[in-house]
Amino acid sequence: MTLEIFEELIKIECEKSFADLKDGRRKLKFDKKIKTNSMIDVVFLNRDNPCRFHQSCTITFGNVLEKTAMNYAERMDAKVFRNKNLLASNIDVLFKINRMIYLLESKVNIELDNEKSRKALESLKRKGTIVFNALRCQDEGWQVISKFVVWTKEDALEASTTAKKPIDVRNLMGFKDFFMLFGVNITKQEFFNMLQKVWVEEVEAYL
Repeated sequence: MTLEIFEELIKIECEKSFADLKDGRRKLKFDKKIKTNSMIDVVFLNRDNPCRFHQSCTITFGNVLEKTAMNYAERMDAKVFRNKNLLASNIDVLFKINRMIYLLESKVNIELDNEKSRKALESLKRKGTIVFNALRCQDEGWQVISKFVVWTKEDALEASTTAKKPIDVRNLMGFKDFFMLFGVNITKQEFFNMLQKVWVEEVEAYL
């Protein structure tokens, strides 16, 4: 039942985020930004390049998941913090359950090289400190849990097999871990089937 809630919310977010795809504005804007930054751009020069346009849509879909995670947390009665630019630090997902503050960096891919992994982890830890101080967690007796939530991996262990050091299982959360925060147990097949269904109906139908 609660996966249906997530599906409902992700469709609502798709309506907003892909409005320019459905009315054709995204394609017109995209065609005006033709660049030769990669070999793919070169081989498709002066021709329609479906690769870059599809990539643009998958990036937007990742952003949709981030926004949906916040909306879902709120629907499930968590206290969400909408002002995510705390002290000029851009934060993806931030909510409180009981006395735990969850600071989540939304990822569809955690397969970063070692240097990018190091910088991403340093950024996550820095944001955790900012949130702890900004929300006066010490005074309130709240604990901050900072993790990367990886929507393409079932749990932290699976995500850790792809992540590079210094990121390890302690810094990770899969989609199943996310739903378990709200007492919801789902399978990989259920979640992936739902995502594919939404993609086909809300995005692919307009490509």
